[in-house]
Amino acid sequence: MYIKMKARAKINLFLEIVGSRDDGYYNLRSIMQTVYLHDQLTILKTDRDQLKLSCNSAYLPVDEHNLVSKAARYMKKTYGLPGGMSIYLRKNIPVSAGLAGGSSDCAAAILGIDRLYGLRLPRNELMDAGARFGADVPFCLLGGTALAEGKGEALTPLPPHPPATVVVAKPPLPMSTAAVFKAYDTAKHARGKNMRIILAGLEKKDIKGIASGFYNALEDVSVGLCPDIARLKKLYREQGALGALMSGSGTSVFAYFGDQRQAWRAMKKTSLAMPHVKQFLTGTWNDPKRSF
Repeated sequence: MYIKMKARAKINLFLEIVGSRDDGYYNLRSIMQTVYLHDQLTILKTDRDQLKLSCNSAYLPVDEHNLVSKAARYMKKTYGLPGGMSIYLRKNIPVSAGLAGGSSDCAAAILGIDRLYGLRLPRNELMDAGARFGADVPFCLLGGTALAEGKGEALTPLPPHPPATVVVAKPPLPMSTAAVFKAYDTAKHARGKNMRIILAGLEKKDIKGIASGFYNALEDVSVGLCPDIARLKKLYREQGALGALMSGSGTSVFAYFGDQRQAWRAMKKTSLAMPHVKQFLTGTWNDPKRSF
């Protein structure tokens, strides 16, 4: 028996730093949104009592350091699952991009194993399991539109985002989250936007209103480390984007467009100007079965 799971990326429509923590992390306040861009996990039950992970990307470890392996080992040990598993991860989400690719893969592994073995664990137990492996994993298990607080694990579901056309771009320059926060510590910070702008847009299902409230407190320092971020935002805005923003700690940038035709034109012109950048046409995703 096997199961296939989509591990969808997330973007941060709003991200502010509200204080430091004793454990070395920061307290954040962020509005997170799932998009259709996804990796895919295939999880197969095997008779041999071992866990094997393989991946189409040579850049990712497939040993015990991979979050998918960690999650699978935790689920097997905690719930006494018989036999073994063979897991294949097909990567599509760019790595080190602020899109929660690794966290989404981890969430898909937890949820996929739950379904494959018929565990039917309650949501709070799945969330607790996910929180062991990263602050973004619980959101990736929840999906849709949510306010994330604390390290990112304290979630409040929000009204579902209306369908929107989104372009995601990833410069090739890798950038560590630690380096971004170190730069943030020493930088001067201007006053940010009010989160209520986006909340009001969600209530009214107003895409332009949502895009007008985009804000990321880490963007200015990340631009200093990767100038491509600012250049991408400028190019997309020149092509009619409703709004453009860096996601997470970068280096990916996303932009909202009025329709797919406009988005394709913008991608084409951006590709000519910045051929080294990978671009993805996607859109906002919400679980139609979930209601608020």
